[in-house]
Amino acid sequence: MPKERLTPDVSIVLPALTMNGDYLRCLYSIRAALSFKVEYEIISVVRDLDTFTGIGNSDLKLLLEDGPGIYRAMNLGLERATGKYIYFIGQDDILLPDSVTAITSGSKDNADVIIANVFWGNGRIHRNYVLRQSLVWTNWCHQGVFYRRTTFLQVIKSFPLEYRTQADHYSNIILSASRSVKVTKYNGCVAWYSATGLSTQLPDLIFRSAFPTLVREHYGLFSYTAVILRRALLKCIRLVWKN
Repeated sequence: MPKERLTPDVSIVLPALTMNGDYLRCLYSIRAALSFKVEYEIISVVRDLDTFTGIGNSDLKLLLEDGPGIYRAMNLGLERATGKYIYFIGQDDILLPDSVTAITSGSKDNADVIIANVFWGNGRIHRNYVLRQSLVWTNWCHQGVFYRRTTFLQVIKSFPLEYRTQADHYSNIILSASRSVKVTKYNGCVAWYSATGLSTQLPDLIFRSAFPTLVREHYGLFSYTAVILRRALLKCIRLVWKN
């Protein structure tokens, strides 16, 4: 009888524009970090299947993207994933061995969201903070976040496509504000983030416009006031520098 396939502990969603050295480095880092330690699957959403056919493997599903946009690709990976947790990584990032401990300890703690730290670019660590109000000041770096797939689908359903580069920030706010969603922190670094992703290069003006209302709705008047005052202060500083 064929061996029954186990439900993966984690589904890794890896969108890719091209098959290059960065992509292969990311792919191999996932396998090196997770193989023989946890059950996993890699779902790579690509623009051209023919370019990627030579790297097929039993742990890798190749999906043809169904439209432009990073979050559309991530949604397709989410739709096809079967793992207990889901994790999104960029093709120029690297998954680290500490990800195994984050997944296993978070699973034992019955976490809906597991957050961890990441190495960021050259020489710094980005710390994701479990305190939900931290999302008023900065987003969780998604290379340091594992979501329970069923919780994400129930609470968020899919990343909203109107946000070009910060739909994950929106989703993190919604999840963290839900009292039924359990967020736990692993203090190690689970990935190296190249710091060259779209969110660091392109401002999401639609999200920026919606952000104060989003904060007020989910975090309350105090956090909303902090956002308004911060924006006013930054505007004053820019005016001073300009003059």
